[in-house]
Amino acid sequence: MPGNPATPDEQVEPGYVMLAVDDDPGSLLLAETFFASEGYTVATALSGADALARIDEIAPDIILLDIIMPGMDGFQVCREIRRRPRFKNTPVIVLTSLNETDAEERAFAIGAWDFVSKPVNWSALAYRARFALRAAGVVAIQRSADRFARVINQSPDEILVFAADTHALLDENISALRNLGYGKAELQGRNFAELLHNGSASGLDAMLDQVRLHQQEKFSLQMRRKDGSVYPTEGTLLYSEDDDPSVFIAILQDISERQRIQQELHRLAHYDQMTGLGNRRLLEQQAVKLLARAARQGNRCAVCMLDLDGIRHINDTLGPAVGDSLIRQVSSRLAAAVRPCDLVVRDESLGLENLGMQLARFGGDEFVVVLSDFSDTLDAARVADRILGTIAEPCELPQDARLSLTASMGISVYPDDGDNFDVLVQRAHMAMFDAKQSGRNRYAFYTEEHNRKVFSRLQLESELRAALQNNEFELHFQPLVDSALQRVVGAECLLRWRHPDGLRYPDGFIPLAEETGLILPLGEWVLEAAVSQLSAWADRLPEPFDLSINVSALQVRDTAFLDHTRQLLEANPDAARHLVFELTESSLIEDMESTARWLRDLRALGVRIAIDDFGTGYSGLHYLVRLPVQTLKIDRMFVAGIDRDAEQAAVVSAIFQMARALRMEIVVEGVETLEQLQIVAAMGACDVQGWLISKALPVDKFDAFLERFPA
Repeated sequence: MPGNPATPDEQVEPGYVMLAVDDDPGSLLLAETFFASEGYTVATALSGADALARIDEIAPDIILLDIIMPGMDGFQVCREIRRRPRFKNTPVIVLTSLNETDAEERAFAIGAWDFVSKPVNWSALAYRARFALRAAGVVAIQRSADRFARVINQSPDEILVFAADTHALLDENISALRNLGYGKAELQGRNFAELLHNGSASGLDAMLDQVRLHQQEKFSLQMRRKDGSVYPTEGTLLYSEDDDPSVFIAILQDISERQRIQQELHRLAHYDQMTGLGNRRLLEQQAVKLLARAARQGNRCAVCMLDLDGIRHINDTLGPAVGDSLIRQVSSRLAAAVRPCDLVVRDESLGLENLGMQLARFGGDEFVVVLSDFSDTLDAARVADRILGTIAEPCELPQDARLSLTASMGISVYPDDGDNFDVLVQRAHMAMFDAKQSGRNRYAFYTEEHNRKVFSRLQLESELRAALQNNEFELHFQPLVDSALQRVVGAECLLRWRHPDGLRYPDGFIPLAEETGLILPLGEWVLEAAVSQLSAWADRLPEPFDLSINVSALQVRDTAFLDHTRQLLEANPDAARHLVFELTESSLIEDMESTARWLRDLRALGVRIAIDDFGTGYSGLHYLVRLPVQTLKIDRMFVAGIDRDAEQAAVVSAIFQMARALRMEIVVEGVETLEQLQIVAAMGACDVQGWLISKALPVDKFDAFLERFPA
């Protein structure tokens, strides 16, 4: 056995694998025997090719390599070993009987760690092998440390190391330098507390005590940059007492962007995007707190529902951009209209002790104001007056134009009108509709009477929808005759509802139909029924004969109604020459250009146009020369006193003269006495209708009327 085995203290750690490569079996046996006694696991190979074929399987920690071998010599084998990344840094000790200097240089040039001449001094070789393994371990550790340092420097997290006793900064990564805005030399030795905002710095010692106790803790820190700006971080503080000196390690994440995204998501979820006011979600959250506070303190709260009057018409006529501008201006005014102690809700985190008034936008033109901390409902009324006043101030429009708005407001009071926010909003809505129906530009408080009215309205709406489905409507016809009472010249279609409780007249359901939009399908039914009746009368009607139908403002703005009329008349071409559409003045002038196009399209179909209730609506008469109107119907209010009121008679006479000048026909409504008939007949040729002639009649009685008139 060559040499003496190493003592236990000199043996390597168990588990090292050695690969011995030599073409001499005897040399391999000596190497295997000696190094096995040193604690190695020894594998052998008789050629370079054999070694390279098995090296991945063996995975040696160190290699003994003979230089002189047949076929592939040791230089070639070493070169091939170094080309494999896994063994790029594995120690290779070259064994050779060559004494040439250039052989040693060649060995080191291709990556050998050591060069040993034969015959081998095994004890010396064992020492060199142990040294090579330790050196390889140091190199591996250093490379690992370098690799870890690169990872630390490239980390987006800020990493700062500072002394546990003095808090002086010892090291930092690139992210920390970049975020804090310092150079490396500027940070060295600086106290860690200097990098913290006041709130974080004041609690640093207590924080570090917690870290010493638990080795690591998670904290939120406000960091201060070199330029004085502050940014939030979250991260971990570690304590290491193994270092000399002991150190703290801060690993921090800049959460500015995360907080910005969270704030933006909160804003999108809780605030109206166009005005910046709180939305329904935010208001509901705050309202629960306000009602609870009012209950504790014995105070009242009020929910005020505010709706801008006519904003939809502004959108239709001036465009949605103008409507949005007006809503933004109103929002700013509402925010400015609050008392100094009140607040427009913009941030959910505001304390309740500062909340007196909350404002939120609910829909296209609706706002909600929540008043708190008052005992007298007059306080809510005063706020409502102030809000309506500020809304009424002129708003700015493009091209230096100005426009005044009005609003209708409904108010419900807690706890008088309800004990939860949803009920209060519902009842404020009811009161707002009451304010609108009472003339707009005003406020109304919720009352039980109003509640009964609303539920009655809802029931009527349900019955009205069912009546459409069940075909409960019918047409009655009020005759039109010439003023000389010689012949029937037409009739006006008047709608009747054959309700299970009895016959109902239009003034009891038409306003609701217009408000709910049911007037559109109802109007189509009336048109279809009228055309159908004209077909039934085809061989019995006198010539000429006009059948008048009342058309609402909603139908004028509904293109589908015009299309339906066109299709119906194409299928019934003879009906067009008998049809007259009666429209009120207000429905004609809401959008003059669109209305004019709509009327011209009707005229192209053969339908004539009459203005119903003339003289009771729009005061300007310029529209008469712009619109294709053929007939004026004088309202019954002018006829009622014509036989005893000279001024009313003068008004009717003036309408006659204007109609003749414009070549329009006249129909006088509401003629109930012979005296009234004689007066209007003396003013000129016209057609009349009224109870003097006949009430509206169902179709069978109208047929009988046609047969016996004028007898």
